[in-house]
Amino acid sequence: MKLAVISFTERGSRLNRKVVEWLKNHGWECEGYAQEKFLDGTEGLFPLKETLQNWTERQFLNCQGLIFIGACGIAVRAVAPWVRDKMTDPAVLVCDEAGDFVIPLLSGHVGGANQLAKELGKALGAVPVITTATDVNGVFAVDLFASGNGCILSDRKLAKEISAALLQGKQVLISSDFPLEGKIPEGLKVVSKDKLSEEGGKVPGIWITWSEEEMPGILKLIPEGIALGIGCRKGILPETVKEQAERVLGKARIDRRALCCLTSIDLKQEEEGICQLAQEWRLPFITFGAEELDHVPGSFSSSEFVQQVTGVDCVCERSAAAYFHEKGIPWEMLERKQAAHQVTTALAGKKIIIHMEWT
Repeated sequence: MKLAVISFTERGSRLNRKVVEWLKNHGWECEGYAQEKFLDGTEGLFPLKETLQNWTERQFLNCQGLIFIGACGIAVRAVAPWVRDKMTDPAVLVCDEAGDFVIPLLSGHVGGANQLAKELGKALGAVPVITTATDVNGVFAVDLFASGNGCILSDRKLAKEISAALLQGKQVLISSDFPLEGKIPEGLKVVSKDKLSEEGGKVPGIWITWSEEEMPGILKLIPEGIALGIGCRKGILPETVKEQAERVLGKARIDRRALCCLTSIDLKQEEEGICQLAQEWRLPFITFGAEELDHVPGSFSSSEFVQQVTGVDCVCERSAAAYFHEKGIPWEMLERKQAAHQVTTALAGKKIIIHMEWT
């Protein structure tokens, strides 16, 4: 997570440096900024060499979080032109220069501002000022839960209805295709998929799944955890690559929103058809060398022709698996090699465990 911190006074700059150091020490990528006249003796900060408006626009595009050390009004006016959507806006927090309070202004749940405010408050001895209704009332927050488990919300309207139902004391049904870990939050009742389908939206419901199936009135939470491996002949048409990618997803009955990346061998890192698909689907395209692919453990399809051309016996299956193997994440092959029109595709997915205590 990349963060940017900005301050507006000499005292604020001292706190800025402290905040930046703490964030870096706890795994965040972070840069601190202040006006040059307030940098005397304050190492580790960058001078602000543009207007606050331009700085804020740039950070909105490049960072997942912004921290303003100063008055709330400064932050509100700075971010106002760039605020678009709570599902995509970065987390925005304000900390007074005395370090007494930390206030999340934007993206409290999905962007992680509330959690960051709590952690930063603890580090500074400051009070986190949380105003989100579900947090204030100690109620399960489906958007925070989804974010914490790396899930996509299928329908924001349904998510709001679920939060409203829980705030009113109503019960919400939840079913998961993946193992659940931890205490089930108050207000939720775990049921089977069949029971959830039977209710058909008559009561609020959540389904955690990779399936492309939709249930009327039921909110799907879709974990991003599937790699789509692709191999193809050089110069294959982009529409052919897309058609085969959609074909393998359809065969496996998997919702495209479950994809976390496209993968292949490094010989294909500039292959137009795959690059174009990655851009259209807004997914990273990750490639691996033949030696890396050859060392991925497991049972894979094998082709002597592919071995002669690429140096490894299978590109699509091995590259999809390599994405998780490289990160030390347990995985399984969801769909073996599918070959058609000189394109091969395969799906590998990480083994998902849903942590229930993300409230």
